[in-house]
Amino acid sequence: MKAQTFAAAAPQSPVFRLRLPGEFGWIWIATAALFAISAIVAPGTVRPASLSAMLPFAAMLAIVAAGQTIVIQQRGLDLSCAAMMSLGGVVVAKLGFAADSMLLAVAGTVAVAALCGSLNGLLVARLNIMPIVATLAMNAVLLGAVNMLSRGTPLAVPDALESFSHRDVLGVPWTLVLSLGFLLSIAVISARTLIGRRFVAVGANPRAARAAGMPVLAYQVGTYGAAAVCFAVAGMLYAGFIGSASQNAGTDFLLPGIAAVVVGGTPFSGGRGSVIASGVAAVFMTQLGILVMALGAGSAVQLLIQALVIIAATAVRELPGILRRKA
Repeated sequence: MKAQTFAAAAPQSPVFRLRLPGEFGWIWIATAALFAISAIVAPGTVRPASLSAMLPFAAMLAIVAAGQTIVIQQRGLDLSCAAMMSLGGVVVAKLGFAADSMLLAVAGTVAVAALCGSLNGLLVARLNIMPIVATLAMNAVLLGAVNMLSRGTPLAVPDALESFSHRDVLGVPWTLVLSLGFLLSIAVISARTLIGRRFVAVGANPRAARAAGMPVLAYQVGTYGAAAVCFAVAGMLYAGFIGSASQNAGTDFLLPGIAAVVVGGTPFSGGRGSVIASGVAAVFMTQLGILVMALGAGSAVQLLIQALVIIAATAVRELPGILRRKA
């Protein structure tokens, strides 16, 4: 009798258990829901022509978000993104006409961006300057360089760059293909290689990584250099897409780029992160902006909605932990 009573009183394991998406899974659900809502309230925003016009900008934002993601994984934040994009467009335009070779122009632009980004990394990692302060100062320096190179006026870009930015592959914008290549390459390196595993370890706990003999300084400096290359590539694509390079080219990508990282689920605590989720979040942020404009809202409302989305994304990321504590 006692055995039967004990068996009846013992808690039974549930047959069905609620499985919540992981910290990087919510953005996929949110993006699908956003497109479903768009199809109902503003059908024009999900038509093939509208999607074809939206995807190049989402792809550029995804490249920017990839750069911000790897910096945030190292417990940093790069506010020189806007000026780095502008510098990328201006330098590639200048070198493209001077060298009469887009290959040399792109290589030179990438080298300049990597150098400026590495300087950011040295300021942060070697001189222990706060990332926000160091990158904000670099942003001012780069804006000055852009003004000097462009003399305050937009520059025309080579026809080769413009045609490249507008090219498509089987109806898919070439910028989207390039963006996917960036995201997949970074994701594979982070998850499947020794360099990637050490990169995550350095971001999660720099002191422990240094004690284990890892070259922490090289990883931190290299991260800012790689992020700057991402920003410059996005700047080159943007300059080619709109047909000119100006000092204000990157302004509209700074906050959305950071927002895409937050909405994608990458925490500011370092180590963990997903460039794929950030890329999906870039599509989410771009489509959200188009939907808000289609509904007749102004720029102030768009900024308000972006802020609310960031708050909601942060709250959703904490939801699994809250549910586990209450269980």
